[in-house]
Amino acid sequence: MDLLLLDPTRWASIKLGVNMPARVERTVRRNDCELQLVGDPIGEFYEVVLFFGIIDILQDYDISKKLEHAYKSIHYDPTSISAVDPRQYSRRFRDFIFRVFSEDS
Repeated sequence: MDLLLLDPTRWASIKLGVNMPARVERTVRRNDCELQLVGDPIGEFYEVVLFFGIIDILQDYDISKKLEHAYKSIHYDPTSISAVDPRQYSRRFRDFIFRVFSEDS
């Protein structure tokens, strides 16, 4: 991973969410501190793949988006297309985040 990051000629081979190298350190939250947002580092490091996305918070769900949804629903699975009602879009994104970032048990 370090060689990939240190060699600028290899940067073009990095694909976001596919082979983008990243390292994280595990943290643990203290039970006595309810307001602690980030836990204390414990020295365990892991190689991870990061996924990033842009949320269309400024996109209006107007008649054009409703027509786009209706048209694409005929040709594709309605739950897989991006032009959906904002509540469904929000729910789908939240479910994805909970699936990807599951809390340790």
